Amino acid sequence: MNLKLLYALLFLPICLFSPQLFASDVVEVANVSIEPAVAGASESDVAAENAPNNKPEAVEEEKSWKPTATEFDWVQLTSGEWLKGEIKSMYNESLEFDSDKLDMLIIDMEDVRYLQTFNPFLINIENLGSVKGVLNISEDTISIRNGKNVQNFEAIELISFAPGGESESDLWWLKFTLGFDVREGNTNQIDFSSKLSAKRRTASANFVIDYIGNISKTDALTGDLEETINNHRINFNLDRYVTRYFFYTPVFGEYFTDTFQNIDKRYSLGVGIGYTLENTDKTEWSISGGPSYLSTKYISVPAGDDRVVDTGSLALSTDYESEISDKIDFIFKYKIQLSKKEAGGYTHHVIATLENEITKDFDLDVSIIWDRISEPTVDEDQNEPEKDDVRFILGITYTY
Repeated sequence: MNLKLLYALLFLPICLFSPQLFASDVVEVANVSIEPAVAGASESDVAAENAPNNKPEAVEEEKSWKPTATEFDWVQLTSGEWLKGEIKSMYNESLEFDSDKLDMLIIDMEDVRYLQTFNPFLINIENLGSVKGVLNISEDTISIRNGKNVQNFEAIELISFAPGGESESDLWWLKFTLGFDVREGNTNQIDFSSKLSAKRRTASANFVIDYIGNISKTDALTGDLEETINNHRINFNLDRYVTRYFFYTPVFGEYFTDTFQNIDKRYSLGVGIGYTLENTDKTEWSISGGPSYLSTKYISVPAGDDRVVDTGSLALSTDYESEISDKIDFIFKYKIQLSKKEAGGYTHHVIATLENEITKDFDLDVSIIWDRISEPTVDEDQNEPEKDDVRFILGITYTY
């Protein structure tokens, strides 16, 4: 009987009764001509002769083609996909990339095979500092070109990078939220709230300033609009990255005023350290803290008490951001301050926000804010403010 026919008859029942189990084997057999064994040929010789090419021409062509960055920044993912747009920055192994079609993307650096910038960037290299130039990343190699000068580094030495353009606006990121509510009827009431977050990023430093304010007026008791809420808070911090995950804060501070908490003004200044616990394409979580100087001036106090209290304190904070879906982000910020009783004792400021994307630039934000002062100071009439203040804010956010 013909040998090829015999092999076909042997494999036919296997293919019919076990198609899933032997599917890959059948494909290989179909691509290999079955011939009688040649005398003297070893199994390794046959395997080497019939082994498939591990580097198809299409894959090699895909890896060898590189775009020219003459107008846009380019990023190639490990999947082979190319992205054209504007690179915003890279911190904590996360690349911020703005695409006209895909909007803002957060890409894990381990998913980047190739990167080429159009404009000069400031690149923070471990144990060296900031280097300015056009950046090229090709898998494990970094190339920085500034005119005719080219410097090469290993990718593991890269800490962060940000635009190095001459325009100051290239370094800033802004987000502004406005909430406004007017009620008329049995009770006339006006509620106004606003939030502002601004970041200035360079290759080695990250400066952040946050503002939140609330004003409310009602006529529930007198018929005339009277102020029932008036508070404002400003936080700022300057972080300098030492490694990809460790940073120190040479200065952080807060200013706070709340008429109905009997606080004319309270400010603090401190230094600290921080660490990034998690940083992926969907989640970023960091903690920080350090000692600070705290000064509080009250609106009024009982006779014999100090109106101004100066003391030391310990400040701790955590920032958590997570992408729930393509349109919804969750942001959680928790700051606490520990000081002596006369300065408020334990205080905290908590904001939990859901950002719902409406367009590329506008979001619908829903926020819950919880402020607590464990030891509020009574005023000259012995009125003691409430320890907890909880607010709900619904607003429209614009991002620049």
